[in-house]
Amino acid sequence: MGSSSTVTTVDFTGSHRTLAPSAVEWARAVRKISQETLAKLPVASGTAFFPDLQSKSEALFFRYPDGWKARSYPAKAFTQKQGTSPTFWNLAAVLDGPLTDVYIVEGELDVCALVECSIAADQVLGAPSASGDQQYVRDALAAGLNRAKRFIWCGDQDKAGLELRSTMAQLFGTAKFYFIDWPEGSKDANDHLRTDGAKAVHDLVVDGSTPWPAEGLFRMAEIPEPAPMTTWDPGFNWGRKCMFAAGTLSVTTGHPGMGKTLLFGQIWYNIVQAYGLLACVASFETRAKPHIRRQLRTLHSRKLESILTGPDIAAADRWINDHYLFLIHPERRPTLAWLLQQAETAVVRYKANILQVDPWNRLEASREPRESETDYIGRCLRELYNFATDFNVHVQILAHPAKMETMRRSEPPELEHIAGSKHWDNMVDQGFVVHRPRLFNDKGERETYVELHHKKARFDELGYATKFALDYDIGVGRFGVCELKQKRKSTHTAATMEDDSELR
Repeated sequence: MGSSSTVTTVDFTGSHRTLAPSAVEWARAVRKISQETLAKLPVASGTAFFPDLQSKSEALFFRYPDGWKARSYPAKAFTQKQGTSPTFWNLAAVLDGPLTDVYIVEGELDVCALVECSIAADQVLGAPSASGDQQYVRDALAAGLNRAKRFIWCGDQDKAGLELRSTMAQLFGTAKFYFIDWPEGSKDANDHLRTDGAKAVHDLVVDGSTPWPAEGLFRMAEIPEPAPMTTWDPGFNWGRKCMFAAGTLSVTTGHPGMGKTLLFGQIWYNIVQAYGLLACVASFETRAKPHIRRQLRTLHSRKLESILTGPDIAAADRWINDHYLFLIHPERRPTLAWLLQQAETAVVRYKANILQVDPWNRLEASREPRESETDYIGRCLRELYNFATDFNVHVQILAHPAKMETMRRSEPPELEHIAGSKHWDNMVDQGFVVHRPRLFNDKGERETYVELHHKKARFDELGYATKFALDYDIGVGRFGVCELKQKRKSTHTAATMEDDSELR
């Protein structure tokens, strides 16, 4: 350290260091720091001009690689040599030390305090003030400080110190970062030394550090016990092969005209009716009136709508009003954000348990600039999954497969064939395919045989991958179970059935 016209009796450039008796006595009497401790660290004494005091004063000087900082005594003021860069004090000694536990305090006197408490001098760093850029931390890590096993933050307990602690945790990395909370009445290491003594400080910093919280990292015993999964039977006597559950996300696909909407209209009716639930349906192709209402009236009355009496219709409509909500965008251009906002209202205000989106491709895409379709689908599915888990509802999406030249309509698609992304397969809890091997028979008559392929169940409570056979009874307007049929060889591709002639 070089001299200045305002500094006397300070020599850090050679082996000689001056510690005036007054400096030694002030450190001992006021700060409880011994001369032996000061001798272990780059500390000297002298005089300097302190602008805050408007005068010269005796001071302790602390050596830095390119200058010095000084603290006056007995009055409190600070100054430094022009050009002294912000960095850790005592860094060179720590880099030459064992780099096991490195204790970090704010300010030079707190370094002295920890060394006074039998913490090795090559294990303690002094950070500069909380204000300013922390590039010096990155520089120190690059110089070798990153080899340390642990960083134990022993900084100030005031607001600025706590904010700096949070910044340091990110800079050093939460895996290695630990911290000390000083007891009530002590702001920092030197405060605690003066009030409680060296042993209390030593025991606290050596044995009382707390690991910085790692968000999302738990031991098994720390994980809150979840409530049992609420499951619902779809009402076809399938046992535990296929169940639906609150707090999960499912997707259903199938070629157009295969009966996705119609079949799941009955499945959700069965569940709503059996468990007294409320479903919120966002139907962007099949109109709530008259089409969904027709199916629900038929299911509730167990008779086709066309033969219902006035009292039958009134009873069915009362039940529908009590158990169904419908999302209809005023401009027929719904976005995912709009959908989730309205669905939250349905859940919070009306206690909806089920959200059905039918079909996915009718939502207005809101891709961000340079966001790929795969990334967009992944982001949307995360939002829907979070909605399902946060509100403990079942979210179902009906989605069309992409048009593929090699795929025949007589073959069922896979979940990964849904337009946009393989995320439709890997990010959902449950996946279904609705498939009709034939749309009409050799006589040109409509085939009503339908298969439900349960392709994926993430949890045991949801069942397992299997296939079910159903037959749609046109006379009563509902599906019933039947025997699976062997795959029929065909030399031609089945045609689609459009509009009211199809099983929607």
